[in-house]
Amino acid sequence: MPTEQLSNEIRELNLSYLMLAQAMIRADKAQAVFRLGVAEDVCDLLSAMSPQQLVRAASRNQMLCSMRFDDQLVWGLLTDRHAPRQAQDSTATRLHASVLMAGRAVATA
Repeated sequence: MPTEQLSNEIRELNLSYLMLAQAMIRADKAQAVFRLGVAEDVCDLLSAMSPQQLVRAASRNQMLCSMRFDDQLVWGLLTDRHAPRQAQDSTATRLHASVLMAGRAVATA
């Protein structure tokens, strides 16, 4: 992928992320803090940004969002790699992954 195309993709991702984050914060700040994994003061800042400020912030050549979980167990559960292959219902696996992720989100806040 050419560098210019990659930069354009990053800008689009950043803008989509910022717009989603802002909508989540405005709808339910407490839930947004948890789901986005950011502090309340960051939520306040994002919520107050104008569309022009969002576009400017998104124009950086660096991704504004990041993978929150670097634990192989969590990713294994999310991708069903740790679940038994013959299991028909992965509800328990998804629940286990959600519990692990929620615990880590609280620990980082």
